[in-house]
Amino acid sequence: MKKPLLFVLSLMMVTASFAQITIRIGRHDAPASWSPATQQNFASSSEAQQYAQDIINVVGLKPNFEIMASNSVDNAAAVTYGGKRYVLYNPRFIDALVQRTGNKWAAISVLAHEIGHHLNGHTVSGQGSQPTVELEADEFSGFVLRKMGASLQDAQAAMKLLAAQTASRTHPAQYDRLAYIERGWRNGGGERMNDVAVSRPQPQVQQPTVRTQPVYRQQTRTNTPARSMASVIGKVRFNANPYAQYFVTNSYQLVQVQNQQVRTIGKVARINSSQYPYVIYDEQNTQLLVNSRGAIVTRQGRQVGQMSAYNG
Repeated sequence: MKKPLLFVLSLMMVTASFAQITIRIGRHDAPASWSPATQQNFASSSEAQQYAQDIINVVGLKPNFEIMASNSVDNAAAVTYGGKRYVLYNPRFIDALVQRTGNKWAAISVLAHEIGHHLNGHTVSGQGSQPTVELEADEFSGFVLRKMGASLQDAQAAMKLLAAQTASRTHPAQYDRLAYIERGWRNGGGERMNDVAVSRPQPQVQQPTVRTQPVYRQQTRTNTPARSMASVIGKVRFNANPYAQYFVTNSYQLVQVQNQQVRTIGKVARINSSQYPYVIYDEQNTQLLVNSRGAIVTRQGRQVGQMSAYNG
């Protein structure tokens, strides 16, 4: 009876570990202390280090962090501690994620997301998780996974499993996160590295390359009105600027049309509330709620605008 019992217990441990996956990735406050994990498998330090190096190689930068397996975090986190930067990950979480998705790309995408926080400077602000910085890290993850050989399905596998359907104060909704991963993945098209999640390439002598522009760039915020207006689904009016033209696109971006240019100024996300089903937020994480009748209000209840369907 010992072997069946051990099997059941181990299965329960994996299930319990995977239950932690519902916790959003990306906590940026360091635990008071942590100790290295002793589990040796994919999540062992040496292999994780190699995948981290592959990610760094894609963007052509030097790592400004250390990567460490730790049981002190529920899933994974980019943190600063004692003046140093770390990417911490829980080996049991990583293993459960790999088992559930069927390949290692999901785990690599988690590492890429956290590394993106460090490389984009998110962990030095001290402001913790915000929707805009999470989307930047998602876009970075999609970009590097494309370069490493992942399909779009592989790049999105972890987020399809982990992200909440609705947005919160700190994290965007799943729809937005998948959209930004796809944006990064498409921007990463072109020459790719070997599929590192399937087999480890043998060391080769590479010729030096000259980079004439940054590998990773944010998508421009302006566009031509004709192209952008074709995707408009909503119209927004703000009391403080009633004659300005604001619209919501089918990717839930809030844009302003001015001087024949379209500028993205924020995002619209669905939240789990029947009274206020949507929230509007910008890069400074300023938030406005949209009630079921389309009225845009502050968190103090003062109406500042109106959102309605766009009829062309």
